[in-house]
Amino acid sequence: MTMIKRLSAILLAAAIALPLFAGCGDKGKTEAESSVTTAETAAETADPNDRSAYKDSLPDDIDLGGVKLGVYCVTTSNSTDFIKGAEELTGDLVKDTVIERNDAVFERLNVNINFNLTTTTYNEIGKVVNTYVMSGDNAYDYFVGQQFGLVSQATQGIYYNAAELPYLDFDQPWWWNGYMDEISIGSDRRFFLVGDYFIDVLRGTRVLYFNKVMYENQIGNPDDLYNVALDGSWTLEKMAELVKDMYRDLNGNTVFDEEDQYGFATYVTYSSSDAFAFATDIRMTERGDDGTMSFTMGTERQLKAIELINAVFWNEGSYISKIDTDKATPIFKNGNSLMLGNASIGNSESLRDMEDDFGMMPYPKLDETQEDYRSLVHDTQSFGVVPLNCAHPEETGAVIEAMSSETWKTLTPTYYETALKVKYARDEISAQMIDIIHDSISTEFAFVYYASLSNAGMIYRTLVTNNSGDFMSEWAKLQTSAEAALEKLNAAYLEAN
Repeated sequence: MTMIKRLSAILLAAAIALPLFAGCGDKGKTEAESSVTTAETAAETADPNDRSAYKDSLPDDIDLGGVKLGVYCVTTSNSTDFIKGAEELTGDLVKDTVIERNDAVFERLNVNINFNLTTTTYNEIGKVVNTYVMSGDNAYDYFVGQQFGLVSQATQGIYYNAAELPYLDFDQPWWWNGYMDEISIGSDRRFFLVGDYFIDVLRGTRVLYFNKVMYENQIGNPDDLYNVALDGSWTLEKMAELVKDMYRDLNGNTVFDEEDQYGFATYVTYSSSDAFAFATDIRMTERGDDGTMSFTMGTERQLKAIELINAVFWNEGSYISKIDTDKATPIFKNGNSLMLGNASIGNSESLRDMEDDFGMMPYPKLDETQEDYRSLVHDTQSFGVVPLNCAHPEETGAVIEAMSSETWKTLTPTYYETALKVKYARDEISAQMIDIIHDSISTEFAFVYYASLSNAGMIYRTLVTNNSGDFMSEWAKLQTSAEAALEKLNAAYLEAN
């Protein structure tokens, strides 16, 4: 996935600033030496988060004639706070930047938007789009809704192929091409829009939180744990060892309950296990030359992963909330668990009132031979689609591109650098953890489409819940139906679209 890292931003700022310094170098130096010195000085002094001078590829004289677009936006996980924004300035830096971004785009393009905010459930949003398209109702030019529901309708031929949408420029840094490619079938079709404008995807990226005070009181300097992640050696085995040593029977009743101390607390195994599984860089599918998918199940890596994940979950230092009530987060917030699972970057907003200092960690690698961390996005996060019967495809393309550009230039730096790293993260190194997590955002086809693939992408949920390492037996139960379902999905996706 294409991500803009801090160094890239510095170099970009230097490139933007360079013409301003032309002719100001030391006359005693050669022209080449002077240019190098100028670039180095610009890189050192320029604000790496200032992207304001970056130009997108929209025409300078673009004018959409005052047209009003309709946008259907699901209100979930505060996602609409980043799409529609508040009615007026609030004094909150992030919320006010959303308003300013929208106003800037409306003025630049001479356009307006009628937002319909709804509470459509995560599994129904795709059916809603289907209903509008099948009935010929083109009230909405694009929809913002949850991944799970939108991909469930991918084979119905109801989405506009964004690869053919005017003005969208997928070579620009605000588009997450790796993510969009992963959830597509075929080499020339792109129905789901993922990028900076749909910032809920970033907010739904899975992270581990850890209690810095508990670590310091019972283990040592919390920076030591950060350094394990920074040097690339944060693995499942190390996490299991750390978790096991943290259990304390605080109430002395010899029963593992929520009044004790744990190394790891999480809310139910089934949703908690996803981030662990895909963080190990397993692949359950592979893409053929024509863009269609096939299963790759039973690899040595997959078998090793379930063994190591179970060692974290079914560990005397782990507390698993087994009922439909989240007892894990209160345990963590009360200072009785070193680490918290089943949480995302966005949860940092709700942990601000936690008394103890906390930090963020990426999910652990399979082992130290794994090159990069991988951070899974929860499947109920919101991204965008354009319905096939969009009434204003040209204007819609221009608005989405302009919103994406302006988000990348203003809102992303504000949320990522100012709010997320400063307001919510409580130390400098935690901000470096956020960089690691940000740059490792990913997903996997089998996970995204699991509901259409006999739940094959959820195989680790079943194995972890049952504390089973028998991957092949579980796959044998699913194989026939899953492979038939994938074949049908491939064919339907290509034929319908």
